[in-house]
Amino acid sequence: MDVAAEVTARLAGREAIDVQRREYDWAFIFADDIGLRVECPWRILVSGRIALGRDDHGQKFGLSSAVDGQETSRLLLRNKSVQEVSIRSDTGDLAITFSGHTILEVLNASSGYEGWELHTAGLTVIATGGGELAIVRQSKS
Repeated sequence: MDVAAEVTARLAGREAIDVQRREYDWAFIFADDIGLRVECPWRILVSGRIALGRDDHGQKFGLSSAVDGQETSRLLLRNKSVQEVSIRSDTGDLAITFSGHTILEVLNASSGYEGWELHTAGLTVIATGGGELAIVRQSKS
């Protein structure tokens, strides 16, 4: 089984239960203690259009108040379940497809730094600099 299929099997049917903007990264938290830590650019597509990008947080765009990326991403992902996960083998880019025509795209953008890290029970997948994946399997004790 390839890693995207394995991650899909672990995430399928689960909803994102929280999104947290932290000092140096963003955390997307799913049911059953599954977490995605993102340090690279990301965006949420709804019906094939960009609904929110990482760099939108704090921007006014002529609005009365600045975009709250944390709250907006929570609203965009709320009550939507994961359908599929794909990972590009050449870049390590990640796409999580949700119900409601919604996709979270994570763009691994560095030749040297880790872009994202996904933790599930017994499995950690890390997009390393340059686009390779580091896969760590934890055995059950």
